[in-house]
Amino acid sequence: MKFDQTVAIYLRRHLDKAPRAWNWLARYAMYVYVLAGLAFLLVLSPATWLTHLLLPAAACYLATLLVQVVIRRPRPNALPHGFKLWINTYSFPSAHAAMSFAGAVLLSAAAASLWSGLWILVLIATLGLALKIAVSRIIVGVHYPSDVIAGALLGGALATLFVLLLG
Repeated sequence: MKFDQTVAIYLRRHLDKAPRAWNWLARYAMYVYVLAGLAFLLVLSPATWLTHLLLPAAACYLATLLVQVVIRRPRPNALPHGFKLWINTYSFPSAHAAMSFAGAVLLSAAAASLWSGLWILVLIATLGLALKIAVSRIIVGVHYPSDVIAGALLGGALATLFVLLLG
């Protein structure tokens, strides 16, 4: 817990220069992944899109929720900038971090199946966004650093497993 508090205080002190930007990232940046995933419907067959993007993403989300229900870690008490959650769930692991890192892996794999050289650009862009989403959850006070680290590892690992299994 000391690690979580120390890192959260450090991040808020050094990165909290634009609270509206962090609030926006915490609230809406996941929709970038949703829109990107939907855009792949234009270039992938519906069956491939379903088995390689939608179902793995749903499985990652459900796995994250299952871990949250088992662990039952309460969220931090401090919510800087008046940030409010629209649904009350548990803190560990962060579903936003899990889904954004899973999305980075899944979207990159989908890009690799279509354009051999473009996947690395997709991976860099989506991992950059995933990192910002994860940090935003700490900045706005709804997760501890260990929550987002665990979420990122869980989402990234599960998505990688799906990519390897689905080939």
